[in-house]
Amino acid sequence: MTNYIPRPLAAPILQAKRKTVILEGARAVGKTMMANKQLVPSGFSYVTLADENTRQLALADLRGWLNELHIPVIIDEAQRIPELPLEIKEIVDTLSTGSISFLLTGSAIINRGGLDGQDPLARRVQRFTMCPLTQRERIGVERSIVDDLWSSEPNIDYDNGIERSTLYDLMAAGGFPEYSSQYSEYEEWERERLITDDIATVLGDTILPGEKLDVVIARTILERILCSPGGILNASSVGDQLALDRRTVERYVGVFIRRFLIHTLPNIKTAPNRQTFTRAKLHPVDTSLSVQTLLSKGKDPLIDPVTYGGILESFVVNQIVPAVQWSHTHPDCFYWREPGHSPKEVDLVMERRNRLVGIEVKASSKINRDDFKGLAQLSNDPRFHRGYLIYTGSTIMKWPGNLWALPVTALWEPNAFCE
Repeated sequence: MTNYIPRPLAAPILQAKRKTVILEGARAVGKTMMANKQLVPSGFSYVTLADENTRQLALADLRGWLNELHIPVIIDEAQRIPELPLEIKEIVDTLSTGSISFLLTGSAIINRGGLDGQDPLARRVQRFTMCPLTQRERIGVERSIVDDLWSSEPNIDYDNGIERSTLYDLMAAGGFPEYSSQYSEYEEWERERLITDDIATVLGDTILPGEKLDVVIARTILERILCSPGGILNASSVGDQLALDRRTVERYVGVFIRRFLIHTLPNIKTAPNRQTFTRAKLHPVDTSLSVQTLLSKGKDPLIDPVTYGGILESFVVNQIVPAVQWSHTHPDCFYWREPGHSPKEVDLVMERRNRLVGIEVKASSKINRDDFKGLAQLSNDPRFHRGYLIYTGSTIMKWPGNLWALPVTALWEPNAFCE
């Protein structure tokens, strides 16, 4: 049996000040395990709507069922009853306690449209998203990489590289706990089949009541996205290639986001009233999804440098963005791209209190001044605080303008930063 890896996300959940907490995330990412291993011992009771008998009992008299629960309570797979948030709102409005009473978990985004399209739990809920394991979680480093990137001093004596094949295996194994822990035990065909079956299960299920999709269309669009990790969404172009309407492509991208198959980074240059996932960067929620999808299409990511670079970019993003939730900094995350004939771009930009930290990713063990062009352009913004070039070499190097070159291993090795 696989040893349980404690999740640092449990700490901010237990410290939440709202009466209701929502924990969302992909299937098999570890929500239920964390709930039982780290939250129930802290005083929560637990029920799951994945059990059909429990769900039918709740549907028969939802208010009565909720009133019988021992609070604080975890309600697992809460998205299976769309009316649940509205009923919980009515209950928590009568409670005087300021601590958590209800913790709802879901494998899809839990309904936010109970009051004429408004979130019935607005101002009453704190939301968290559980992502696949980061490498820091796997080796037991609790401190968030976000805080190190924001305020710690990189250790210029650090020297720890990684073989290309070893890094590829980390990206191919990804962070889903069960799959990644047994990655080396599977044959190649088993790995491909497991990921294929998992995607088919997510697309074939009605995770959100009333949400319907055409599985063939969904799979076609999703495979196109997974085969271009870190790509910028152009719904019209994708639609033309697949003989689909742009609005169909955008609708299915929304489905993939709600089911935690992909996540998005908006362009920080986009006007706030246009911050949708249109022209956003799309990343797989886990690089194992992209690697195995590419292999199933006869494409070897180790051979194609562009594809390998895209997977590495998504891998780096998946080490950093989830860790925002247990950081002290809590920045918002974007990418940055200037319009024009030869646009400059930075793969990930964190923004907090009028400060920016930029992160560029290069799938190379050697770097030069040209690799810093995007970060150098971003540094002209008066909000610029720091910039990092993540590469596959072994040493940390400081460059002029508060720019740093960091080996990808520095994202998880504890001696890469000086406290």
